[in-house]
Amino acid sequence: MLFKIFLTLFTLIISTSYSQNSIYNVKELISETGKTVLITEQLQEIIDKCSEEGGGYIYFSAGEYLTGSIILKDNTYLQLSPGATLFGSTDINDYTEEGGKSLIYAKGARNFGIIGEGTINGNGDFFWRDKERPYNRPDRFILFVDSKNIKINNISMLNSPNWNLELLECEYVWIDGVSMISDMKSPNSDGIDPTSSSHIYITNCYFELGDDAICPKSRGTKPTEYIVVENCVIKSDDSAIKFGTRSEAPMRHMVFNNIIIKDTQYGIAFFAKDGGTFEDIRFSNIIVESTNNETLKDDRPSGSYPIFLDIERRKPSGPISYINDIYFSDITINSKDGHCLFLGQPDEKIKNLYISNINFNLETHRTFEGSKKPRGVRSLINRADNDFSHIPSNFTFAYIDNLVIRDLTISDYDKSESFERHMIWGYDVNNVKIQGFSNKLQTPNKKLAQLHFKDATNIGIYSSQPIGTKSPFLYLEGRLTSDITLMNNNFFNVNNIVGFDSDFNKAELKEFNNFKK
Repeated sequence: MLFKIFLTLFTLIISTSYSQNSIYNVKELISETGKTVLITEQLQEIIDKCSEEGGGYIYFSAGEYLTGSIILKDNTYLQLSPGATLFGSTDINDYTEEGGKSLIYAKGARNFGIIGEGTINGNGDFFWRDKERPYNRPDRFILFVDSKNIKINNISMLNSPNWNLELLECEYVWIDGVSMISDMKSPNSDGIDPTSSSHIYITNCYFELGDDAICPKSRGTKPTEYIVVENCVIKSDDSAIKFGTRSEAPMRHMVFNNIIIKDTQYGIAFFAKDGGTFEDIRFSNIIVESTNNETLKDDRPSGSYPIFLDIERRKPSGPISYINDIYFSDITINSKDGHCLFLGQPDEKIKNLYISNINFNLETHRTFEGSKKPRGVRSLINRADNDFSHIPSNFTFAYIDNLVIRDLTISDYDKSESFERHMIWGYDVNNVKIQGFSNKLQTPNKKLAQLHFKDATNIGIYSSQPIGTKSPFLYLEGRLTSDITLMNNNFFNVNNIVGFDSDFNKAELKEFNNFKK
């Protein structure tokens, strides 16, 4: 289905071709150019003429160019040749309301884009470095609104003053071979933010940014849907892939594949705040490297999260969001000291969460004392009711209905014998199937069980082969915990298989065909 959609997309985008006579050479049409020569008005005239005459390419040969807000029109493409750099003005007055307070803007346009192997430099650090908030800066580097059939190929976007690219209510967008690089300290330098947009293909891109790299959002009633992201490398000071926080309409039908995420606080994060549905989203063939907790900024919640899913109302009286049918497969996590957190709500659980063939490699332990989950919103300062970030666990689940974990391997290389962790901890999780779990521990646990479930129902653990610790492999807590099955597991290296508190009914535990000493 997705292949057919994007085949249609490519056909729409590349079907328009122009003759050599449709090339508008900027250096030939503007008498003087350079890094200090503002050409906004002349450049806009060229764009307008190009569109009026049926379309074509606004060609920038090697050299430097300076502009304020420009507006792309139907059938117009900026073409930056190798060696060409288009600079954004450092005068905020050169960014107009008509141009969306952005450097490059389009609204209601069709069949247009930015291509070539040149560079756009936003001079972003001029607007924030050594300055205090609120920054007086452009609203966006590039902003496209209510537009269709957009191509952005092979360019480099450097030093953005704000978000690099927002696609607001756009359709059929092809982004290929684009680099977005800003100072890792640059504020709000998001990469690509598809907002209530659809049919977007992002491939072969490199991101190195001071904020979220790929960040789907939704507003109003128009969904964000049919997005494919593949073959990308992402380095982010915040979230590499982030959904939300703005999430009023559905976000659905997306695939993220063949991606390397490095040196990030949140690898993949869902901030479900505003009543929208997050569903049918798949992540596969991904490497996630999360940063060390000690390197995080002082204003961040403690901890790094390779994977983080959270449902939380923005306001107590606000609507509740939904997270359904989320798939993680063939993922390697290399974490300095982070953990993965999956949090629904008592009145709205995460439903149908599938985790398959995950290798989690942990370098070192740290204390979880004082941890707070990420909120994504500065106004939320009270501790959340569903905050289980303080639980010392590699994978923490709360308020989940239908959780499937297949072939999860956890390798813990910490030698300190400090700050033990559970491998998996779950509270109010129901209909759980764990198959093929295994682990490697440099230092066996003495107190904490490898798997711990509280007030959980219908838990099945199958075909697993854990190594032994001095603590139980499985601990069951609470009178509500019921219907627990252990079947076809290899417990030969486990001396203490199951522990439980006084509230657990032992009759709820069933064991079949397990291999024991």
